[in-house]
Amino acid sequence: MASAGEQGRALAPEDPSTAAKGWHGVQLAVLGFVGLCGVLKDSGPAGVPRDVQVAAGLLALSALAVACCAVFLVSLAAWPLYRTAARPADPRRASRALRTGIALTFTAVALLALSAAASWWPVSAEGDALRVPVRVNTGVGTVCGPLRESGDGFLNVLVDDRVAAVPLGEITTLRPVPSCD
Repeated sequence: MASAGEQGRALAPEDPSTAAKGWHGVQLAVLGFVGLCGVLKDSGPAGVPRDVQVAAGLLALSALAVACCAVFLVSLAAWPLYRTAARPADPRRASRALRTGIALTFTAVALLALSAAASWWPVSAEGDALRVPVRVNTGVGTVCGPLRESGDGFLNVLVDDRVAAVPLGEITTLRPVPSCD
């Protein structure tokens, strides 16, 4: 019967390159995910400050660079460049490269998550909607300006720093316009 120490050695890979080859597939998936997120990333919500957008872009590029470094390190552990029969690979060096590569892989995922957090920047959709000017035509005339909060039965439009209350029953057309000029 084998002792606990012998059983542990039997389960652990003797050569770090075996574990590194398994992690290499995971890392390539992470690298592909980082690249895909970079390609699919849109400009973000309109209300996100420019500094936050720049920071998100830099974080995404950093995630890509860190993921590339991680893939390189794990590749070195999996397939050492200077391994020959006369000079076998150093398992301590391969193990260190594997640990560093794995840590960098998780760092790349964290950087990408921080970059994606900029997409959740709070933007007031209600405030944006209230700034868009509209042209309201009625049987009596036309008013143009941004909408304001209204009571029942009326549409309030801001015209020359005063609110014009237009009865809903009298509106013939209502459309957004770029400006009221």
